Amino acid sequence: MVTAVIDAISIRHLGAALGILIVLLGILDVISTNMVIAAGGTEMNPIVAWTMEHLEHWWQMPKLAIHIVAGLLVFHWLNSRFTATLAFLLVFMYGVVVHHNFSLLMSV
Repeated sequence: MVTAVIDAISIRHLGAALGILIVLLGILDVISTNMVIAAGGTEMNPIVAWTMEHLEHWWQMPKLAIHIVAGLLVFHWLNSRFTATLAFLLVFMYGVVVHHNFSLLMSV
């Protein structure tokens, strides 16, 4: 019983950490995307490019909202190895995107 309580606490901490990472990476993604565009780059994701074109300076709001919702979902629904694996993959994917954006800035 004690190990079950410890496991539940550990999973809750993991969910919180991964949820926070998703939101932070989303913020870094928006910042780095703006920096790349200011340096003359273009958005490669066609959905985000469409959003940028139609919402102009407000394009960041839906993107950040998606990251916040994803972070909250991970925090509330992380209860198994499967959902933990999906959350780790999401953090990894966003990390690769942010790394790519900053690497583009370093090459300019």
